[in-house]
Parts: sequence; structure tokens; C-alpha cells
Amino acid sequence: MEAIIQEIENRTITGKKVKSLRREGITPANIYGHGIESHSIQAETATLKKTIAHAGGTQLITLKNPAEEDRQVLIKRAQKDPLTGELLHVDFHQVSLKDKVKVAVPLIFKGETRASRRNDLVVLENLNSIEVECLPTEIPENITIDISELAEAGDRLLVSDLILDEEITVLTNPDDMLISVSQARAEVEEGEEEAAEAEVTEAGAEEPATTPEEQSEEKPE
Repeated sequence: MEAIIQEIENRTITGKKVKSLRREGITPANIYGHGIESHSIQAETATLKKTIAHAGGTQLITLKNPAEEDRQVLIKRAQKDPLTGELLHVDFHQVSLKDKVKVAVPLIFKGETRASRRNDLVVLENLNSIEVECLPTEIPENITIDISELAEAGDRLLVSDLILDEEITVLTNPDDMLISVSQARAEVEEGEEEAAEAEVTEAGAEEPATTPEEQSEEKPE
């Protein structure tokens, strides 16, 4: 796999003053990890965006700083402005290539289910990632799942159905559903409405409305 490299520099500007960095096309960031102190850095925004798109949260990145040794990291969080989408800050997690890490790996559902060709069925993707533990060099970019055999209501794939390399330990509950097929909601609602109408009819038969003649016979207290 091609190495992902990101050029960085040490950062001295902190707090609210980092707005001035963003105006210059530079994104503030931090490196942290087990046994190391948090380290303030900065990187060119344009190249950092490309790195984030390429690496996601699963691929190792080599941070190159002219002032110190290279660091092997994973992206822990990339904070963006919810309105403009502007990249605001990035947290990098420095890792040891000899120590296992826990990471969420995205799922990719491959193929077309036979169930999706029927109007009376609906296919539900219940998970979009699973958590695994492995060495940083063993983290899969994604996990591809063939769903073409899902055909009837009740068909499903569980976490326990995944077949991964023995170096990878799955931490997500093995009984959790990845994807499932169920009856379309429209038919369920129709059945519920019919049952509700039947209940109303039965209730009406048991408690008939008072007639005008019966009301006239009632005496005030």
C-alpha cells in the first residue's frame, strides 16, 4: 500500500488566535497518544484535506516535520464548520507499530440483493462500520460484504458472519446485524389499520349510543 505522507510544522499560535492561521490557508492540529505529551502542530489546509480524504480513520499517515523525527499517526477527529464545511482542526493519534489499536472500519455492501427487486420487501443497512483491534499495519481500509444472496424477509447477515484475517480481532457484538431484509412498512401499517377498525366496530357494538327517547327519560338531579 502506498505510504501517506503529510508535511507539518510545530505550532506556537494557540487559542482564538488560530483564526489567523485559517485565513492564511493553514489548519491547526494536535498530536497525542499513550505515553506522549500533546503536541501542537499545523499543516497546509489544501494538502491536509487530500490526506484526510485518502486516509480516512483507518490508514496510517507519516507526519514529516523538519524539526523532529517522523511520526506514525491515525486521524482521530477532523473538525469542520457545520455551515461552511471549512476544516477547523485535526486530532492525530500517534501509534506504535508494535502495539495493537482499536479502530472503526467502514463497511461496504457489494452487489444487489434479490430482495431489493421486490416491492413488498425492504433492505435495511443496520451498521456502517465495526470496531476491530489489530496492529496499525494490519488495519483494513474497509470491509467488503457480498449481499447478493439476501432474498426473503428474515434474511440477514450478522457480525459473526464476517471472515477476516486472523490477525484482526472483531470487538463489535457478534450478534449485531449488519444488514437485514424485512416486510415493507406499508403492508404492516395496512394490517394495523384493519385491526384498529375491527376494534372500533366491536366497541361500538358493545356500547350503543343513547337514543333521544332515552335521554328524555333521564331526570335531572
